[in-house]
Amino acid sequence: MKASAFVYPWDVNGDPEAPARVADLGVAQVTLAAAYHSTRALTPRHPRHRVVTAEHAAVLYPPDGARWQGRTLHPYESGDWAPGDAYGEAAAALAEAGLQVHTWVVLAHSSRLGAEHPHTSVVNAYGDRYPWAPCIAQPATRAYLTDLAAEAAVRPGARGTELESLGWYGLAHLHAHDKTAGVPLGDAGQYLMSLCFCPDCRAGYGGQGFDADALAAAVRTALEPVWRGAAPSDGGWPGVE
Repeated sequence: MKASAFVYPWDVNGDPEAPARVADLGVAQVTLAAAYHSTRALTPRHPRHRVVTAEHAAVLYPPDGARWQGRTLHPYESGDWAPGDAYGEAAAALAEAGLQVHTWVVLAHSSRLGAEHPHTSVVNAYGDRYPWAPCIAQPATRAYLTDLAAEAAVRPGARGTELESLGWYGLAHLHAHDKTAGVPLGDAGQYLMSLCFCPDCRAGYGGQGFDADALAAAVRTALEPVWRGAAPSDGGWPGVE
């Protein structure tokens, strides 16, 4: 079995000792972020910084202008947390240390996309948007994510790829400064609060013979006892079924 370490460009760039330090862990491969969501990351051994804040989802390399020209949905370039071809610089240093480099590509997870293009977001049964979660049932969103995967996965020298967040992100996935723990929803509640009712998903339900309005109402009815504290937090599956 081959062991791999997940690495960010900011772990490597600016730290000449980082590639050897990773190789000394005994891993043969690194999975290096090429497209990643917003995050706050510790870098405990870096000579220049201890905390890196990636302010929004971005590609960590220069995107192909010809591929994205004129398109409404397109990847965002990173800021000073990963300037220029940060991925390429880190990949070259890691490969020189004898490590196989695979790309790490996060797809359907972008709060900035949801903020700038609200129609792309997952919508729950109450009509609330999840701006961090693009709905992959929407053709334009799916086309964007497919092209992003095709571009980000095959960076020069990459020996493989790790594709992350290929489906719908629901309520459980973390958002900035989450304050959702007051009502523990359990598996059933998380499932119900993660169903999407955007226009494309509503059409999809209709195509399967379901009435989207009735389905959303059934979701709300099943959740009501949980909001009132009248049902156990891990209950609700009878209402789902």
